[in-house]
Order: sequence, then structure tokens, then C-alpha cells
Amino acid sequence: MLRFPLLAALCVALQALLATGFVVVPTTTSTTTGTTSRSMSDDFLAETPSGTQERIQALVDNHPVLLFMKGSRLFPQCGFSNTAVQILESFKIDFHTVDVLSDEAIRSGVKDFSQWPTIPQLYVTGEFIGGSDIMIELYQSGEMGEMIEKAKADMI
Repeated sequence: MLRFPLLAALCVALQALLATGFVVVPTTTSTTTGTTSRSMSDDFLAETPSGTQERIQALVDNHPVLLFMKGSRLFPQCGFSNTAVQILESFKIDFHTVDVLSDEAIRSGVKDFSQWPTIPQLYVTGEFIGGSDIMIELYQSGEMGEMIEKAKADMI
């Protein structure tokens, strides 16, 4: 017999919630200024797809240069994300990153949002630019520099 029957009942209830998928593991988002954590209360209810789309739209609207990537700016978790970060850092611009590996809703939702199947994804002044392959092309042609200069002007 258990010494703490209430605690045992809470554990059983939590296991049941976890099995239904209504409890989400807390997540964090990497930023240029640190890590943004979502509060534990935000994670108890599953986010709807439309809620995820609204969250992505808010990120796009609030950050002139936004990169959805695997890993963080300081520790990219794939070569394509690393390439994207290196290109942006070459312009010495402040940019915001979102680690899709720490947030499954964002990871799948951003692909629907942009109608683009791969990560990383770059947005400049609210416009979807593309992935690392397109970033490389734009960088080599000089067009990326023009976009970044416009974004810099919008930040002032």
C-alpha cells in the first residue's frame, strides 16, 4: 500500500493525460538575445493548427529578419541551418531565430505557413525568401545584401 494515496492518484491522472497527447512538453525558442521560454501553463493545452499559424504570423510580423532553423544561432543542428546563419551573420545584422527542433508545432506549422517543405526558412520584412539554397543564390548575386539593407532601414 502506498503511503501517499493522493500523490499516487495524481501520477495516474498525469499518465492518462500524457497518453492522450493533451499535455505538451515545455519548449524554448532561441533568440539573438537569449532564450524565450513558454510558461508551463501555456503547455498544458494542445495548441490548435490555427493557433500555431497565428503564432508564426506574429513572429514574422515582429522580426524584420527571421530564420526558422534546426538548432540555435550559436549551435546549428544541421549544415543547411549553419549555412543560413553564416550568410546572415556576414551582414552583421541582428536577426531572430526559432529552433524548430524544440517546438514540433512550429516545425510542422511553418512548412504549411510558407508552403515550403524544408527547414531552414528565412523571412525578411515579412516576406518569405526561401531556404539555404535560395539564400546562397541571393548572396552570390548580391540580392541578399539589398534585402538586408532594406531590413536594416526598417529596424531604425
